[in-house]
Amino acid sequence: MKLTEKDIFIPVLRQDMRRTYPELAKISEFKGMSSVDIKFCWYYAVYYADEQDHSKRITSAVKNSYHDGLDERTLKRYLDGDFSDAIRAAIKKFESFDIGARIRSKFVSERILAGFEKLVETDVNGVGVIVIYDDKSGVAIGEKRDWNQVNAFVNSMTKINESIPGLLQRVEESYGIRSQRTTAEDSEGIRDRYLEHKKEQENIKNKKRR
Repeated sequence: MKLTEKDIFIPVLRQDMRRTYPELAKISEFKGMSSVDIKFCWYYAVYYADEQDHSKRITSAVKNSYHDGLDERTLKRYLDGDFSDAIRAAIKKFESFDIGARIRSKFVSERILAGFEKLVETDVNGVGVIVIYDDKSGVAIGEKRDWNQVNAFVNSMTKINESIPGLLQRVEESYGIRSQRTTAEDSEGIRDRYLEHKKEQENIKNKKRR
């Protein structure tokens, strides 16, 4: 089955989404709610948003969030479209999220982190080294260091070291950064590039283990 952009943010089994994505814990609409209520809102507002049949949409969202833990009375209210104010507000908040834009933000953050890693792996022995050649023969006769290049490299490493904690937190914990809305075509391209990037990173890790 082909993954969609929705699958990338699918809730982790038996884990509060506010733990998976601490960003959500800071949003007022999700405070004070039970973890299963939040999952229901996510499935209803995001994962099954394209389901035109209201009953199927509710049933699917309930099955994936409450499982068998929702009482018949509440289920009937949901099927009738009778949500509590808290549930309704949480659904509206999830509906305002642009999944495509959030994947793009996550993709960019991971690419930056990968770029930092490549820079850090630079052979420091070669930084700022300038080979001196004989003017007549063209043969290398020595080396010298460009200390401006060395200082620039040190400054870059310092900035990278300072940036990594926040960037890593965004990659691991954030549900995404708010961005301009994307078209369906943009979202599909972003999703595919993101999945290709994840596959590349996994291949790199496997090679390092060998």
